Amino acid sequence: MNRRLVEQLCRLLGVLALLVALVVHWRAVRAVDAGVPTRRVVRLVEDAGPDSAGRALAAVREALLAGAANAAGAAGAAEPRDGQASRRDTLALPLATVPDAAVRAGLGSVQTSGVPLLWLDGTMARGVAASVTRAAVPGAPLDVRVAASAGTSLTLADAGGVLDSVATPPLVTTWRLRNAAPPLRVRQGRHAISLPVPDSGAARRLLVLAEPGWEGKFVVAALEEAGWVVDGTLRVSPTGRVTIGAPARLDTARYAAVVVTDSMAVDGAALRQFVARGGGLLLGGDALRIPGLAALRPARATELRGAIAGGLLTSSPRSGLEAWELAMASDALVLETDQSDHGHDEPALVARRVGAGRVVAMPYRESWRWRMQGSDDGMAAHRAWWQGAVALAVPAVRRAMPMAPDRYPGDRAPYADLVARVGRPAPATREALGGDAGGDVGRGVGDIPFVLRPWVLLLTALLALLAEWGSRRLRGAR
Repeated sequence: MNRRLVEQLCRLLGVLALLVALVVHWRAVRAVDAGVPTRRVVRLVEDAGPDSAGRALAAVREALLAGAANAAGAAGAAEPRDGQASRRDTLALPLATVPDAAVRAGLGSVQTSGVPLLWLDGTMARGVAASVTRAAVPGAPLDVRVAASAGTSLTLADAGGVLDSVATPPLVTTWRLRNAAPPLRVRQGRHAISLPVPDSGAARRLLVLAEPGWEGKFVVAALEEAGWVVDGTLRVSPTGRVTIGAPARLDTARYAAVVVTDSMAVDGAALRQFVARGGGLLLGGDALRIPGLAALRPARATELRGAIAGGLLTSSPRSGLEAWELAMASDALVLETDQSDHGHDEPALVARRVGAGRVVAMPYRESWRWRMQGSDDGMAAHRAWWQGAVALAVPAVRRAMPMAPDRYPGDRAPYADLVARVGRPAPATREALGGDAGGDVGRGVGDIPFVLRPWVLLLTALLALLAEWGSRRLRGAR
């Protein structure tokens, strides 16, 4: 190649590098004059390791400390102009897992401090939340409910291994488990929620108030067979009582619920206080006609509905029991219905809330006939009916989970908590990470492409002009 042509190319390259450096500098000066802050995008965690969230927070701390030191040095050199925004680096965090509560709180603090923060979602968890409850009755199963977005498989496991998995979960997935080895883990993508397992059974007792007779006897038997420890008081005369177990003063710490089966005289004021403090009350049959419980009952008994002959031996055995027609209270809720011989549904279980407790009522009289005169499974069905009615009166057992001391969702929904604190994840695009379309006019040194950085351009111009000058001197030209 002709030496003169090489010299011309070197001269052209040097001049072009100088022109580009001037343009880059002019754009930065114009941005400062217009009051547009120069932002710098910092990619803190490039890999998708399981501990990326913790290392991300450590990198955030380092970036903030470095930014504070730079800001302090710059403040000593020159004061910012009026109306000019101070420089804030945009911190971009690729997260492979949903961080724990401490890291989420730290990222939220960074966001609220005014430092722009973006995070890239690599968790494959699009808002999973879970709960575990168990009815406060002996032998009750675990009710596991998981709300998650469709498209990502769900896995349920305990300490012993995987229990079940769903490839395409619905909006809400429900499992019923007889028991599980704590803790329960719900996994979606790379994200998992750990849930404590509520204790099995009810630690408190039941108190049964009844008149001596078949109904009180077999209700107590059914509840004891279901696993309850039952205390009872059977009133045999205005002043005489027969006790079962060791009846004590009504207290929610001792008794989970009170069961009243007959139209006997009861202490209405004591029952009202018990329910208001969080106890359960179950009223069966004639107990709906006790005047002292009028303020508590969810329905009023009006007239008696006769039993259907032979109904105890059919697939609808409760049709063979006498029952009261019910006039519902305004705030009562029908929990279960039975179809009557008139072709319409009759309330079978009715409930209302009183204070912190619940009152459940059933209209059936002499339910012992179902147990003693029903079909072969009458005993088990009678026991399950009373067990289920008591479970409705007693609040479900929930293990306390750490809750955020503020308005955030907390550990019950970690992904939602992260979004609430830091915002929605950003798409991994140039604009979302602070490119030109995102409002950045000037760029920090670390974000300008390598070939456009000032020192690279100046070094290129110097080398090109030096090469052109040296070539001309070697061939004897000026």
